[in-house]
Amino acid sequence: MTMSETDKFMQEEFLPFCQRVFAAFEQNHHALYATFNTLISGRNLMGMRLTENGSVLGDYTLVLENTKISRIDNGVLSSEIHTPFGVVRPYYILEKSALRKMIQDEQNFIARPFATKFKYYPEITIKFLK
Repeated sequence: MTMSETDKFMQEEFLPFCQRVFAAFEQNHHALYATFNTLISGRNLMGMRLTENGSVLGDYTLVLENTKISRIDNGVLSSEIHTPFGVVRPYYILEKSALRKMIQDEQNFIARPFATKFKYYPEITIKFLK
C-alpha cells in the first residue's frame, strides 16, 4: 500500500517536528518534563484526525513511549492515555494548514512552548473516543 501525500507529511514532517520539540522541552524544562513523565508514563496512544476545509484527509495515532512520540500509525484513529486518574481517550481534529503553521513555528515551540501551544488551541477540536 502506498502512502498518501498526507501520510508522508505526517511521517516526514510532523513526526520529526514533534521529536525535536519534545527533545528541546526535556532539555530546557527538565523538572516539568519529569513531572509529566511521572504522570503519563509507559505506552500511550493519542489520536489525530487531519482535515482540509472540513473534509477528512486521514486518521493517525501517535504512539508515545514515556511521553516521547516513537512513531505515528497511518490510517488508525486510536487513543488511550493512562493517567493516575484512569484512562482517557482524547483525539484532536485540526486542519492540515494549521499543522503546517505549527511546524513553521518550531523555534517558538522550543523557546516558548506553552505560550506557543496556547496560540494554536483555537485551531484544535478535541473529542473523545468511547
